[in-house]
Amino acid sequence: MTKKANPMSRRALLMALPASSVALAAAPQISLANEADQSQILRLFHRHRAILDAARRHVCNATGSGEDAELDLLFYRHSNKIEDEMMSLPSTCAADFAAKVIVETVCGQCGADWETSMIWKEARLLVGAAPSAW
Repeated sequence: MTKKANPMSRRALLMALPASSVALAAAPQISLANEADQSQILRLFHRHRAILDAARRHVCNATGSGEDAELDLLFYRHSNKIEDEMMSLPSTCAADFAAKVIVETVCGQCGADWETSMIWKEARLLVGAAPSAW
């Protein structure tokens, strides 16, 4: 997903994820024993997931629901910075690239633009292909 996308659509996708997260929670999890063993991208990925999980659980005290401005201030501003940092780092392993794909596509809920998305630019670099080759 490019940064030009409507943030409300992205927020709607993020808020809709808990239903699909239940199925994922039951699946076997791959974990690294120590955070020090993880790449910078994977550390950022896990921090990003924790922020979004907290955002999904958050209830605004004033309204009893997730208030957009409050969610932006408390969660999405931070998760967006993490996304930018993740995408700016080169993948060092398949797990790094997978983490970037998960974040870029909002857990597979939307597609990323082939021409402009950082994830597809990196994918083309990894396989040595130019965008016009497709």
